[in-house]
Amino acid sequence: MKKFNSLDQRKVILLMLFGALLVLVLFFGSIILQTWRELDHFEARAARLEARLEQAEKEFIQKETYHSRLMQDPEFLERVARERLGFTKPDEVIFRFTPE
Repeated sequence: MKKFNSLDQRKVILLMLFGALLVLVLFFGSIILQTWRELDHFEARAARLEARLEQAEKEFIQKETYHSRLMQDPEFLERVARERLGFTKPDEVIFRFTPE
């Protein structure tokens, strides 16, 4: 049998170190890739939630404006009560026609 000299031992040690380094790079690379995908997912979710929040804020402003008009404008309140609730003044008759 042939004995290993110091040069052969160095080569084997270098190959083992290179293999270990390669395994570590692949392991941590997969972890980084998974983390990157999760980051993309959370950023997309945050963008969707921001859009929903903006929409809810717009609806809130519209409803707040509608409410303030109901409380401050008697003519608007009367018109809404007539259209939505079918209210009438005393001695007033409402005619409803059905389409043919």
